[in-house]
Amino acid sequence: MNILAVDAAGEVLSAALAGFELKRASKKHDEALLSLVERLLKKAGLGWKDLDAVAAASGPGRFTGIRVGMSFAAAAGFQLKIPALAISRLAAAAGKSKSDRVLGALPGWKDEVYSQAYLRGKALGAPAWTTPRDWPAFRAAAEKRGLSVSYGETSAADLLPVARVLLATNKIPPFKPFYLKPAGYERPRG
Repeated sequence: MNILAVDAAGEVLSAALAGFELKRASKKHDEALLSLVERLLKKAGLGWKDLDAVAAASGPGRFTGIRVGMSFAAAAGFQLKIPALAISRLAAAAGKSKSDRVLGALPGWKDEVYSQAYLRGKALGAPAWTTPRDWPAFRAAAEKRGLSVSYGETSAADLLPVARVLLATNKIPPFKPFYLKPAGYERPRG
């Protein structure tokens, strides 16, 4: 199955197909995304009509980047008449671990940490964000509960395994952005 994944929610824009990934550091993800995908398709020897699904990082991450990636996936899915999937970057982070019980965690704005617990790929409870000061204790508490911690940036390639499982099980989540905080939110200092 040829699944195209795009992640515009982080600092680095990325696009991936099985076995291929391209990344581009860009402040203007909206201007760079289409050309990056076209280069990826060419590198993989595929055309648009060869795609079976398209997935986009739904968040958490940069507000505008989430919207750029999801708009691209929605338009491509509609035009090609293929499924468009919204994939949580926290699920992608958790999926990088070999553990059944894992806390997927991402670096966030101003060194905050976004996280969510997963059991065999299914979210457990609500996502959270912690301050840099509170993260070590939060992480230690998660590990004490038996969760393996998978911390780090994700890219489009990390979305692909999650997308494959969703398509194989026919458990397509609603296509909507995943925000932990409203746009322009700044946590009170204290």
